[in-house]
Amino acid sequence: MHNCSTVIIHCMDFRLIEKTNEWIKENNLISDTDVISIAGASKALTSEDKEVQDFILRQINVSYLLHNARKVILMHHSDCGAYGISDEEEEFAKQLEDMETAEEMIKNTFDEIEVRKVFIQMKDHEGKEVEFIDL
Repeated sequence: MHNCSTVIIHCMDFRLIEKTNEWIKENNLISDTDVISIAGASKALTSEDKEVQDFILRQINVSYLLHNARKVILMHHSDCGAYGISDEEEEFAKQLEDMETAEEMIKNTFDEIEVRKVFIQMKDHEGKEVEFIDL
Protein backbone atom coordinates (compact mmCIF):
# COMPACT_ATOMS: atom_id res chain seq x y z
CA MET A 1 0.00 0.00 0.00
CA HIS A 2 1.17 3.50 -0.78
CA ASN A 3 0.43 5.90 2.06
CA CYS A 4 -0.08 9.63 2.13
CA SER A 5 -1.31 11.80 4.95
CA THR A 6 -3.51 14.29 3.14
CA VAL A 7 -6.07 15.00 0.44
CA ILE A 8 -6.10 18.57 -0.87
CA ILE A 9 -9.23 19.86 -2.58
CA HIS A 10 -8.41 23.09 -4.36
CA CYS A 11 -9.79 25.22 -7.15
CA MET A 12 -8.59 24.48 -10.64
CA ASP A 13 -7.82 28.18 -11.31
CA PHE A 14 -4.63 28.24 -13.39
CA ARG A 15 -3.51 31.48 -11.75
CA LEU A 16 -2.87 29.70 -8.45
CA ILE A 17 -1.27 26.42 -9.50
CA GLU A 18 2.33 27.61 -9.11
CA LYS A 19 1.76 29.24 -5.69
CA THR A 20 -0.33 26.29 -4.49
CA ASN A 21 2.41 23.86 -5.46
CA GLU A 22 4.95 26.04 -3.63
CA TRP A 23 2.71 25.96 -0.53
CA ILE A 24 2.39 22.17 -0.79
CA LYS A 25 6.18 21.88 -0.97
CA GLU A 26 6.77 24.34 1.91
CA ASN A 27 4.36 22.29 4.06
CA ASN A 28 6.21 19.04 3.32
CA LEU A 29 3.26 17.57 1.43
CA ILE A 30 4.81 17.29 -2.04
CA SER A 31 5.12 13.50 -1.86
CA ASP A 32 2.49 13.06 0.81
CA THR A 33 -0.78 14.25 -0.68
CA ASP A 34 -3.47 13.35 -3.16
CA VAL A 35 -4.88 16.36 -5.02
CA ILE A 36 -8.43 16.97 -6.22
CA SER A 37 -8.65 20.03 -8.46
CA ILE A 38 -12.16 21.25 -9.27
CA ALA A 39 -13.74 24.64 -9.99
CA GLY A 40 -14.71 26.30 -6.73
CA ALA A 41 -13.01 23.61 -4.59
CA SER A 42 -15.54 22.46 -1.99
CA LYS A 43 -18.29 24.57 -3.60
CA ALA A 44 -18.92 21.54 -5.80
CA LEU A 45 -19.18 19.30 -2.74
CA THR A 46 -21.83 21.54 -1.19
CA SER A 47 -23.81 21.98 -4.40
CA GLU A 48 -27.17 20.32 -4.87
CA ASP A 49 -25.77 18.19 -7.69
CA LYS A 50 -25.70 14.76 -6.05
CA GLU A 51 -23.61 13.32 -8.89
CA VAL A 52 -20.84 15.87 -8.31
CA GLN A 53 -21.01 15.40 -4.53
CA ASP A 54 -20.69 11.65 -4.94
CA PHE A 55 -17.77 12.05 -7.34
CA ILE A 56 -15.78 14.16 -4.86
CA LEU A 57 -16.62 11.91 -1.91
CA ARG A 58 -15.51 8.90 -3.98
CA GLN A 59 -12.18 10.62 -4.69
CA ILE A 60 -11.67 11.28 -0.98
CA ASN A 61 -12.66 7.68 -0.26
CA VAL A 62 -10.03 6.34 -2.67
CA SER A 63 -7.34 8.30 -0.84
CA TYR A 64 -8.80 7.32 2.55
CA LEU A 65 -8.91 3.59 1.77
CA LEU A 66 -5.98 3.09 -0.59
CA HIS A 67 -3.53 5.67 0.70
CA ASN A 68 -4.64 5.88 4.34
CA ALA A 69 -5.09 9.68 4.16
CA ARG A 70 -6.60 11.01 7.37
CA LYS A 71 -6.55 14.75 6.67
CA VAL A 72 -8.41 16.83 4.10
CA ILE A 73 -7.35 20.38 3.28
CA LEU A 74 -10.06 22.54 1.72
CA MET A 75 -8.32 25.31 -0.19
CA HIS A 76 -10.35 28.26 -1.49
CA HIS A 77 -9.27 31.62 -2.90
CA SER A 78 -10.43 35.17 -3.43
CA ASP A 79 -11.55 36.33 -6.88
CA CYS A 80 -12.95 32.86 -7.65
CA GLY A 81 -14.85 32.73 -10.93
CA ALA A 82 -16.81 29.66 -9.81
CA TYR A 83 -18.46 31.83 -7.17
CA GLY A 84 -18.93 34.86 -9.40
CA ILE A 85 -19.34 37.24 -6.45
CA SER A 86 -17.72 40.63 -6.98
CA ASP A 87 -18.01 41.87 -3.37
CA GLU A 88 -14.91 40.55 -1.57
CA GLU A 89 -16.52 40.28 1.89
CA GLU A 90 -19.63 38.57 0.53
CA GLU A 91 -17.50 36.16 -1.49
CA PHE A 92 -15.37 35.25 1.54
CA ALA A 93 -18.47 34.73 3.72
CA LYS A 94 -20.04 32.38 1.15
CA GLN A 95 -16.81 30.44 0.68
CA LEU A 96 -16.34 30.09 4.43
CA GLU A 97 -19.92 28.83 4.72
CA ASP A 98 -19.25 26.26 1.97
CA MET A 99 -16.00 25.14 3.60
CA GLU A 100 -17.77 24.64 6.93
CA THR A 101 -20.57 22.66 5.25
CA ALA A 102 -18.01 20.56 3.36
CA GLU A 103 -16.08 19.94 6.57
CA GLU A 104 -19.23 18.66 8.25
CA MET A 105 -20.05 16.41 5.26
CA ILE A 106 -16.55 14.95 5.22
CA LYS A 107 -16.46 14.33 8.97
CA ASN A 108 -19.90 12.69 8.82
CA THR A 109 -18.75 10.41 5.99
CA PHE A 110 -15.27 9.36 7.18
CA ASP A 111 -14.11 8.17 10.60
CA GLU A 112 -11.09 9.73 12.25
CA ILE A 113 -10.49 12.41 9.64
CA GLU A 114 -9.22 15.91 10.21
CA VAL A 115 -10.30 18.84 8.02
CA ARG A 116 -8.21 21.97 7.62
CA LYS A 117 -9.46 25.08 5.86
CA VAL A 118 -7.05 27.37 3.99
CA PHE A 119 -7.98 30.58 2.18
CA ILE A 120 -5.70 32.03 -0.46
CA GLN A 121 -5.97 35.81 -0.53
CA MET A 122 -4.92 37.04 -3.94
CA LYS A 123 -3.01 40.33 -3.75
CA ASP A 124 -3.21 40.79 -7.53
CA HIS A 125 -5.47 39.40 -10.26
CA GLU A 126 -2.69 37.29 -11.79
CA GLY A 127 -1.99 35.24 -8.65
CA LYS A 128 1.66 36.27 -8.51
CA GLU A 129 1.27 37.64 -4.97
CA VAL A 130 -0.87 35.63 -2.58
CA GLU A 131 -1.26 34.97 1.14
CA PHE A 132 -2.26 31.55 2.51
CA ILE A 133 -4.46 31.95 5.58
CA ASP A 134 -5.38 29.10 7.93
CA LEU A 135 -8.98 29.44 9.02
